Amino acid sequence: MLGKLMKYDFKAMFRSLYPIYVALIVLTLVFSLMVKFHFDQGLLFAIFAFLFIAALNGSIIACVFFVVTRFSHGLLKNEGYLSFALPVSTSTHILAKVINAIIWALIEGLMLCLCLLIMGTVMGSIREVAEFFREVFQAFGLIEKDVLLTVLQVIVFVMLEMIASICLIYAAMAVGHLFSRNQKMIAVAFLVVVCVLRSFLWIGLVNLSDRFTAPTHVFTDDLIMIIPPIFCAGLYAALTWFILDRRLNLE
Repeated sequence: MLGKLMKYDFKAMFRSLYPIYVALIVLTLVFSLMVKFHFDQGLLFAIFAFLFIAALNGSIIACVFFVVTRFSHGLLKNEGYLSFALPVSTSTHILAKVINAIIWALIEGLMLCLCLLIMGTVMGSIREVAEFFREVFQAFGLIEKDVLLTVLQVIVFVMLEMIASICLIYAAMAVGHLFSRNQKMIAVAFLVVVCVLRSFLWIGLVNLSDRFTAPTHVFTDDLIMIIPPIFCAGLYAALTWFILDRRLNLE
């Protein structure tokens, strides 16, 4: 059932986002061609440059908007009647939303990388682009084993932070839904308060690491990096589950 829920949400998101991504790719190609052939002056270029930047920023905003909208409409509004009538647990509903949000966040990142690749390829050449990345890898020592391990650790940390952020947004929306008025303002206030508390938690863990890492090796930098997002993601998910499972009111 988890796969079916994910498939339904993915299709709904795809219908909304694919026209934006197609427009972004087309505008990236047109903008790159105009720069390559020196049509980089005048009103027409200014218009395409504005459209390109708007599409670039708009794709990010649209991705976040539709991720939030799918959760709200699917579980907190009228569509929630149908969702919770299915023989599916509340945790499965939440997990499906989180996984789909992660997938679309990754797709958004890949689309931005694709746009950069198109620009680099059109404005220069494939060989020049490959040479550029080779020089970057050499400059940062990315061909070395230790550096590759560090890059992998950073990727893991970013992924965990992304999951925690998604769970936090869902938890804030669920908290806001507990109130009959000013739901959005309450959700935003919850986000702000939690982010401030998280910053204090992070500072405390760093100080704890500085105090105990050297003499005892109980804490390590890697552990300090992954503890906050894992702990917070679990806490946000538990809060969301409790509200949706025990306190949800769709009236």
